[in-house]
Amino acid sequence: MELSYFLAQLFGLTLVIISIGALARPEIIFEAVRDLRPFTFSTLMAGFIGIVGGLAIVLSHNIWEVSWRGLVTLFGWSALIKGFTYMVFPEAVVATGRVMLAGRRRTLLLVIVLAVGLYLTYYGFGW
Repeated sequence: MELSYFLAQLFGLTLVIISIGALARPEIIFEAVRDLRPFTFSTLMAGFIGIVGGLAIVLSHNIWEVSWRGLVTLFGWSALIKGFTYMVFPEAVVATGRVMLAGRRRTLLLVIVLAVGLYLTYYGFGW
């Protein structure tokens, strides 16, 4: 149970900080997406970090329930799958990122990320 709270705090605060920063300075996201290229060292490292982080969560927190704890588990599986995809299909990840983060979609996605971050932070700190 303690691990669930810690991971909810970690993910929640991370999502809140990143989404607020990206909403305040949208050019950061625009530049990052524009510079994405498959088959680079940064793509390889993003895949590696996603796999290691995802596996750490999946192996230590594989709780499937319809609550904030299940959302934490879903983040772990998503990180694992995304890391694998970065390593095996980097072109697909780059293309999907460009589509998802273009124009108004970027703002909508960041607002959703902020809401999820606030949700996890709320439950992570037990408020």
